[in-house]
Amino acid sequence: MEKIKMEHFKCIKRDNSPEEHEKQWRRSKIIFDCFHEYLKNKGLKERTASRQTEMVAFFVMDYLFVYDDAMSVLEVDGDTIRRFLGNWYIRKFLNPNMSEIKSFLRAILNFFTFLQENGFISNEQLSEIKEVCKDKAWFEMRLKTYFEAEGDAFYEWLREYDYEF
Repeated sequence: MEKIKMEHFKCIKRDNSPEEHEKQWRRSKIIFDCFHEYLKNKGLKERTASRQTEMVAFFVMDYLFVYDDAMSVLEVDGDTIRRFLGNWYIRKFLNPNMSEIKSFLRAILNFFTFLQENGFISNEQLSEIKEVCKDKAWFEMRLKTYFEAEGDAFYEWLREYDYEF
């Protein structure tokens, strides 16, 4: 398997066209393939490793490089994850639920642990990401309050950790 290089983490998309998505996928795929192999080597079942890899690929390709306008996977911090799962996911998915949020958090934490173990991010960056991924109560509160908020409270909910600046 090819070795991951820093260039594989960079967003090269100029727009969100299918052609640009395909170019980005070809560039980034090695990261997801190596992550999948890492998970299998850690003892995860094929189905679990594949599901986590799919979730991370979705986070990177469909959120990070589209809505967050990140220039690199390596830019992710705790606020990025809060915007993704504490706002974007809740607003964009038809039936957002805590079970799926927890699965995303587990996959994202495993992914950034993989990146740290391979020297792509610092211990400090992983610590921040780990802290956010373990804060399940915050994500539960965000999901619950989304459905309860009305009027000005709903507007404030939308503004907090909004991905549309």
